[in-house]
Formats: sequence, C-alpha cells, structure tokens
Amino acid sequence: MVASFSTGPEIMSAEDSERIVIRNALVLTMECDNPHEVESTSAVLLGARKECDIVIENGVITAIGANEAANITGARVIQGKGCVVMPGLVDCHTHPVFAGSRATETVLKAQGLSYEEVASRGGGIVVSMRATRAASVAELKASYLQRARKAVSRGVVAWEAKTGYGLNVEQELRLLQCLYEAHSDSKESKCLPAIAPTVLGPHAASPELHGLDNYIQALIDAIPQFASLSQKYSAAKNIRPLAVDIFLERNYFTREQADRWLSAALQHGLDVHIHADEFSRSGGCETAIALAHRAEQSAQRKRAQGRVLSVDHLQYATDTDLVRLQTLGVMPVILPLTSFFSNIAYVEARKLRSSGVRAAIASDFNPGSAPLNSLWFAGFLALVKGGFSVPEVLTGITSNAAYAMGAEKTHGTLRTGSRANLIMFEGDVPEDFFASPMGDHLKLVIL
Repeated sequence: MVASFSTGPEIMSAEDSERIVIRNALVLTMECDNPHEVESTSAVLLGARKECDIVIENGVITAIGANEAANITGARVIQGKGCVVMPGLVDCHTHPVFAGSRATETVLKAQGLSYEEVASRGGGIVVSMRATRAASVAELKASYLQRARKAVSRGVVAWEAKTGYGLNVEQELRLLQCLYEAHSDSKESKCLPAIAPTVLGPHAASPELHGLDNYIQALIDAIPQFASLSQKYSAAKNIRPLAVDIFLERNYFTREQADRWLSAALQHGLDVHIHADEFSRSGGCETAIALAHRAEQSAQRKRAQGRVLSVDHLQYATDTDLVRLQTLGVMPVILPLTSFFSNIAYVEARKLRSSGVRAAIASDFNPGSAPLNSLWFAGFLALVKGGFSVPEVLTGITSNAAYAMGAEKTHGTLRTGSRANLIMFEGDVPEDFFASPMGDHLKLVIL
C-alpha cells in the first residue's frame, strides 16, 4: 500500500454529531495480551478486526464489529475501506508551555556539544525560563493553543503537559494557570487533546532561591496552592488530576530532594512522575520503587489519586529496575526524540523485551532537547532506531501511554462503552502506520 498523502486530517468532536458510523475499516482495538511476542503477527497482537464497523453515539462507542452499522439510520457515515482505525495517540510526556527558541542549541549539539555542555555555557532550560517569564499570559496561552492544535492534527487525543520554565513558585503557578485557562473554554476545548497537567517546578535551579534545597522547600510549601488551583478545574471533563515531576539527574536534583518533593505531593493526593536515569544512573528508578512501596502500590491495585505513575528517559536503568517498576504498576516511558536531537543513546527494545517489560513512548516535545511536536515521529524512531516491534510501538503510544498518565480507563483502547477517541489513516495492515514518519496519511481524528 502506498499512502496518497493528504493536506491534513479532518478533526471532529464526537459530541458535535449525535451518531457517527465508520464502515468496513481494519480496526486495531489495542486490547492485546502481550505485544512482546514479536513472532506473532501484528494484527493478532493488536486486537485487529477486519471489515469492521464502529458506531459512536453521543461521544461513546456503542458497537464494534462486522455489519454493526447495517441497519442504523440518521448517522453520519464515514467510509473506512482501505483505512486503519485505532485509538487516538496519547503523548504522556511533553513540555508545551514556553516562549522563545533554542535553535542555536540544536546547531551546537549537531556540532558535537552535549546537552550538559550546552547548559554549562549558559544555555538550556534557563534560556527558555527567561523567554517564558518575559511573555504575557495571553502570549503563552496563544502559543500553547497553537501547539495543542498541531498535536491533534498529528493524531494526539490526550497529552501530559508540564510546566517547568518558570523556576519559582509564582511563575510555575502562572504557567499552570495558563494551561487550565486554555482548556477551560468549552467551545475551544472540544478540539484540543485531553490534558494531564504536571508541575515540573524542580526542572533546574531557581535564580531567586539560592541552593536547590531552598527551592525544593519553597515548592513543597506551595503544594497547597498548586492543589487548590487544580481543584478549581476538577469538574472539567477533559482535564485530568494534577501530577508533579522532577529532573533527578547529576548537576540537577538529587535523590534526597526528589524524595522530599514527591513524598509531599503524594501526601496531598497528587500523582507523580520522575525524569530518571537519562545521563547517568541517578537514582530515579530506585526513588520510584521506594515511593510505590510506601504507597502500597502494585500493578493490580492503585489508589484513585496519589500514585507513582511513570519514570521517563531510562537510558541508564537496569533490567532489575524495569522489572520491579512493572511489578509496582509504574510505567517506563521512552523518549526517542530526545536521543535524536541530543545525540544520546536510544533505549533499545531488546532491553525491555528480555525482561518482559512493557513501555510507553512519548515525544518529550520541548524547545531544547526535543523541538518537534510529533508523537508519530517518536514512534517511527522507536521502530527504526530502538528496534521496537510494530505492536510495541503502537501500544506504546496508545494503551501504555494512557496507563503512564493514569488515563487507561478513558484512552488508549477501543471497546464498547469507551469514549470515542480514535484516529483513521490510509492502510491495509498495522504496518501502514509507518508509511509516513510524520503521519501524512492520517485522514481523521475523532475527539
């Protein structure tokens, strides 16, 4: 199959039509037992159903199967023959609220400088902090909305969105407020991805609070403010509960500081993520394991809130780390775009596969180390650079990614009774997802 690349997909809100029917498509439900069985066919592992109809009523999938739409009248009918339908993509690690450009750093890294060398020369996160602080709320909101719409046009129906370019309590609250306001307009939000907001206050040192310990303590003291702001928007349908994160790495934050910040967040009922083991064995995995044990968490049982959701990056994680994380219900998140733009090692699929560990795949979209808003291309890199199989990639950007965000009940699979969050692209087999590395053959996104 050769995709006849289109100028862009149709984007629909399922709530705008009382009834929608997709006819005769290859449907990938993502309800599969083990995506690591690479010798089985992709179709089997991805829960594929041929010549299948999907019926959507009032935003909910009411039927999936052959000839399910044969006797339905009064519906908007979409012909799916020659197309593949699958759950909408879930980008479970992004940094999309920022101002300014760091293109100069991309050039420097292409010339051989490392991420850490660029930061030591005054580049990196601090450059984005200055530009972001200088931008007005209106400017930040407008640029964020543009990026969110772009993500949807590339198949993303839900994403985790981090703050992190404020680097003091006041500025981090401003960025969080910006995210909430962008998604609080009911008319606008219907065409945006569902959002899982995350406070990444400890992204780098604060220029006002000398010493990382002082900054961590200020953030801990402000948790009630972050939680109160989150509570104001708790009734919004497409905004998930608040989480927190930390950059636990050499020359940034320590394991002890991470434990203080994340423990305090868990005690307030907030979920947590950890930037872990990207440039060194920094202790991120061990911290996540200890916190999950403390929360009495397992893969089968988690609290409704106050969960250890994911550890992200993982270049230096061990096989033992990964197995223990899976046992505790903590999802590893792989970020191939960061490897692509920063010239660091890719996490290889065989490392996960040999341990029987499933992983999510995310874009890490940000202005410095991954300046490309495309989860589709991140999945393509996981295939061609990381050695991930087709089922591992497609579950990594759907069902596993939803689990990493705590959104597995609403996103990542297609089943009767679930919300209609799906995409359709030209193709005859699951492998046709990779007919274009950027998803140029994407035809339809339903939110």
